[in-house]
Amino acid sequence: MIRGDRGFAAIPTNDGLTLVVVGCPFAQAGAFRADVEGNFMRTLDTEAEFAEPVRAATREEWFVGGGVPTFVRKPYGAGWALVGDAAYTKDPITAQGITDAFRSAEAYATTIDEAFTGARSHEDAMERSQQERDARAMPIFEYTTQLATLEPPPPEVQ
Repeated sequence: MIRGDRGFAAIPTNDGLTLVVVGCPFAQAGAFRADVEGNFMRTLDTEAEFAEPVRAATREEWFVGGGVPTFVRKPYGAGWALVGDAAYTKDPITAQGITDAFRSAEAYATTIDEAFTGARSHEDAMERSQQERDARAMPIFEYTTQLATLEPPPPEVQ
């Protein structure tokens, strides 16, 4: 659900537990963290039918989160390669992190095989892999970064 500049959802998990997620624009993360529980409940209170069962429930874990910085790194060097969130990190709002990690690990397995078998030089194979990663990942990275602001999307996305 989205109410104003806040978003929230409930996601069933394991052992009968439910993950309750609250999001705010990244620019407000510091202020949100100053009173996490209060801001969390004030957000849920914008939808009483949602808030009531949360208030009646027992919290099993502590609050986690509070703004995720985004970055894109060069994902390789002499003798090393970065995969998943180590190579680039974006807000978890689109839930793409684990998929990205699997994709990049699979891509690097092929890349490393090319370098080890001599099909390409190490530098050429890694550079090609980075170019393919950027072509594949940057559109969702940019979309996720925009979506995480919780601002209305640009007209072409609407």
